Amino acid sequence: MNLVDVLVPGVSTMTSNSRYFGLYWALASYAHDRDFDTLTCRTVLRRAEVALAMASVINPHTGSLDGLGEMHGADTVRSQLAKGSVDRLVDVGERSYSPRAWGYWSQYKGPIVTLGLATTDQGAFRKGPRETPVLVRDMFRPLLELAASRNLSQEDAKDFIDLTGFQPGSADLAPLRAVLTATGDGINWNANDSTRRSTYRILARAVQLAPDTSSWTSALVDVLAYGPALDGDPVFIAEGSRAKSWRGLLLRHRFVGAWRHLWSRLVDQVWHSDGQASRSDLHEWVRGCTTNDTVEGFLRSCTAPFDARGNPAPAEVLLSGNRNDIETDIGVLLIGSVRGDELAGVTLDAFRGNSGRNHYLDPQWVAHRRREYMHRPLTDFACAVVDDMLDQSHRVALAKMYVDNEGRMKLPTKLHERNGLYFATGREGPGNVGLRTEQLGELGRQLGLFRFDDDRMVVTELGVETLGLPQ
Repeated sequence: MNLVDVLVPGVSTMTSNSRYFGLYWALASYAHDRDFDTLTCRTVLRRAEVALAMASVINPHTGSLDGLGEMHGADTVRSQLAKGSVDRLVDVGERSYSPRAWGYWSQYKGPIVTLGLATTDQGAFRKGPRETPVLVRDMFRPLLELAASRNLSQEDAKDFIDLTGFQPGSADLAPLRAVLTATGDGINWNANDSTRRSTYRILARAVQLAPDTSSWTSALVDVLAYGPALDGDPVFIAEGSRAKSWRGLLLRHRFVGAWRHLWSRLVDQVWHSDGQASRSDLHEWVRGCTTNDTVEGFLRSCTAPFDARGNPAPAEVLLSGNRNDIETDIGVLLIGSVRGDELAGVTLDAFRGNSGRNHYLDPQWVAHRRREYMHRPLTDFACAVVDDMLDQSHRVALAKMYVDNEGRMKLPTKLHERNGLYFATGREGPGNVGLRTEQLGELGRQLGLFRFDDDRMVVTELGVETLGLPQ
């Protein structure tokens, strides 16, 4: 995640709607010019966010509440409108459009500040280093002026339905597109801006080369993680170390995903074991999911991690076949440990991440385990993996331990151990961590860089021109 922060500055996994970048950009200027205090800023913010959510659920043709609802908080607002209960939507607390005091600004604040669109002074909005364009200020001014005076009604919200859609001529799209892609001469773009532009170029080039993939992330994986494109495509060559870092990051992402899925399945096993399970019970479970072949023999049966020219091959992708998901995940870990031995340079640094002393379960850790168990059955290696996960879970829980108001020690974990038996207080999701590539792609689509043609991802002519890509 530290590397994701570096490669994708100004976008987070929670920033999926470009309209909020424009809203906060305009609000910062509006509040700054009027010297709003913190409480006034929060009130105007909440009123404006509720108004946009309300406008998005209104059908522009019929006035009914079956609009697209693409703005944040729309589901809650739609539900309260249907009940005729809207008086407390803006208030902080029960029946609010958002459980957070600062609404959806909470999830956009970091990226907005990174982009230079706004700053805060003890919570109050203030202008950022990037001046709000006049067209953006004018676009949101009617909404902000009304929100500064009172709560908006459903009738008021009808006047702002246009703010909930993304039209090519929307006043905020061109300046926001310029900021996100660091496009324009005579502007003092900083290192974050240059890196974000590089990432957009890498993502867009991957879409050009693999338009039929299922997601933005898949396009990157198919084109950049594996095969010769990294060293043969002019865009990737031009982006140099950033493109190489993306390769290492994508390969590490699959490695981390295997750990997360294995941990989820282990907790599920305890959850479904009449409430408790011993370590030997978990060993028996994982042995039943893996082959008796040696680790060396298992690796020989897998696709080689590198092709004849030394390019990473999609060995992890080809693992599934006749293997169950547990054995597949263990295979991903083993293949990742081999990659850690053979990758080089920037790609290796990105793949290893912040590896060093006391970095448990990383590729080097698994490589040590692989060498230790190379001539032993994979079942034994799988048991060692279970032990490593249980031990790491305990270390993490101890690191996060706290004392509650009644003086009791609390371990924030869903898997607890008592007298040699494990019991689960909840289940763990199997999903992988986010790379922000899906958010980048969706923002790019809203800003006109990409479009979908019959479920096929396409870089638009505007995207090609903006990002300086081959036709």
